[in-house]
Amino acid sequence: MFDPGFEELQGKLRVIMEESTALAAGIRAWMLLSKEGLPISSAVPQGLEEAEIAAMAASILGVADLAAERLDQGTLEEILMTNEKGLVIMRSAGEKAILVLAASKSIKTG
Repeated sequence: MFDPGFEELQGKLRVIMEESTALAAGIRAWMLLSKEGLPISSAVPQGLEEAEIAAMAASILGVADLAAERLDQGTLEEILMTNEKGLVIMRSAGEKAILVLAASKSIKTG
């Protein structure tokens, strides 16, 4: 499914994301997943099912992308969901991946 150097790239990505998470107070979880909804790399709290989150995120992004297209709004850039405890940002990460970030409301976006 992935290139031979994918595991090395995945390891480097994990280090970068873990360092970013440590630097940015308020980030609760992050996940990189394929457009098909398969987890690639993540840091999520214990008790959360990576596969379930990945599948839901891919579905949400897919439906939102279709809605943007049908409403003649161009290419979908990101989805921002705000809720009682914080926010969730979903964004395409190239042609084959999706980045999902869950954060508290105190985090600065932009």
